Amino acid sequence: MIKKLLSDAAMKIMVVKGNTSLRRLKDAQRSPFEKNKALLLKIVKDNRNTEFGKAHHFDEIRSLEDYRKFVPPSVYEDYAPMLERVKNGEKNVLTSANILGFSRTSGSSGVPKYIPATDESLKAYVRYTWTRALALSAKELKRHGKSYKPGRGVFLSPATNETLPNGMPCSNIAEIGAREYGRFYPYILTVPTKKLFDMHDGDYVYEIYRFALADEDVSFIFSVFLTINVSQLTYLRENWKTLVDDITNGTISDSVDLKPEVRAELLRHIKPMPERGEYLRKQFEQGFDETILKRVWPNLTVICGIGNASFKSAADYVRSFSKGVFFDFSIYGASEALVAAVTELETTDMQLLIDSCFYEFVNVDDESGEYLTLDQLKKGEKYEILITTSAGLYRYRLKDVIVVTGFNGECPLISFVRRKGQLFNIAGEKFSGEDARCSVEMFEKAHGIILDNWLFYQDESVIPNRYAFVTEEELPVDSDTFIDELEGYMGQCNKRYESQRAKSFIGRLTVQKLQKGTHAAWAQRCVDLGASAAQIKPVHSLDTPEKKDFYLSKIINL
Repeated sequence: MIKKLLSDAAMKIMVVKGNTSLRRLKDAQRSPFEKNKALLLKIVKDNRNTEFGKAHHFDEIRSLEDYRKFVPPSVYEDYAPMLERVKNGEKNVLTSANILGFSRTSGSSGVPKYIPATDESLKAYVRYTWTRALALSAKELKRHGKSYKPGRGVFLSPATNETLPNGMPCSNIAEIGAREYGRFYPYILTVPTKKLFDMHDGDYVYEIYRFALADEDVSFIFSVFLTINVSQLTYLRENWKTLVDDITNGTISDSVDLKPEVRAELLRHIKPMPERGEYLRKQFEQGFDETILKRVWPNLTVICGIGNASFKSAADYVRSFSKGVFFDFSIYGASEALVAAVTELETTDMQLLIDSCFYEFVNVDDESGEYLTLDQLKKGEKYEILITTSAGLYRYRLKDVIVVTGFNGECPLISFVRRKGQLFNIAGEKFSGEDARCSVEMFEKAHGIILDNWLFYQDESVIPNRYAFVTEEELPVDSDTFIDELEGYMGQCNKRYESQRAKSFIGRLTVQKLQKGTHAAWAQRCVDLGASAAQIKPVHSLDTPEKKDFYLSKIINL
């Protein structure tokens, strides 16, 4: 009873903090560039005595012009030697801030990069993820004449709980957060201890659902990418009977793969719950329809996770089980920094976070390569983005392309378009990842299906070169029909593709089949190389030699 009261209090505090975050977002809509520039000058001042700051004359910088004069644009490889020293415990190399850990990202080829996380970068994630989403959902409930009911959340993304040899946390931003805020987790998440469920425990998805299903008051579900929700909903459909039996009896089935010490620790927090077990059994026996999540958790209010761009089909799938639940499409960010967050539910437009880092932009259609600031952006234009952070990255190319979708006041609203370089260009058509997703989505809509595990690559084995569509899935039509339909949609999404195909500058699309499990095998390869499973994104183009070698070796009908 005491724990329930503490949990209710903690959840109410999170909503209060979320409302504070929403007010920060509202305040950022007035004079955002001036506030963003002030952040830049503060970062420069705070780091003037670091090795990097001294080498780049930070003590002489008084303006943006000075900054650009002394600091060139950069990429990860420019920092790699210094980051190795920081990983070994050296201070004041790139930043004066205290390093809390390293967020390890899969990188473009599956080889991990190590990005320092500081107190400021961690606060940005706390401020603009869970608390913001909860505040928005409470606000939306009030608009519908309902009141917010506090309840803990389900965290679906796996943790790794790994460290460097010196003991420094090194996994992902969520796990670094767990080290700092984990003492609160049993009161705000359905985890029994201050640690998130670790993918190295064994069947960590069982662990997640074993405790989440036992809590009838769950109010939110959070994951990094909604693709995680898809795979874990599949797990739930296949394993609900075991889970319900264990909740009913207060056990953990012998069929569940867990480390002995993990099993023993979890059993300390488990008791028989026959009434809850019987309730759950009736809900699952009724079937997995659009109401299942709301039936299992009547208090479920919001699902929070990235569901735009590459993840739209995943969002649509999760929504098919989530009638009556709001969707918060969360954030746009990277291990390097949090860049934007939604300010309303059910939209993928995100407001630039001017208190997270300093921004510069390059218009991808402007060959001059002029560096712009946020006050110079225009609606509908696409830009490559550069960031300067308090964690020691300066004029750093994220290699992401965003599009400006509008403005909240004076602050830009943006949406992620693609990774820079993920673009096909056989004959000047500049067919982007965005065009590829659009084409596939049109085919899906026409046939009432969802295609997972697909990608495009440029087939250079024929003249003229052509696009190859590669999938693990069985297609609903024969190959020739599929090619004709998909090429029609490709032409609608990219008029230059249609034009260049008509002129035979581009060969006819071909369809190829991948061995089953190829995408899963790539994800596992990335994990084996040290990437975080929570950060592995769907592969929709072969944009690196590593991906190309791996995937082309798995094609079974070349």
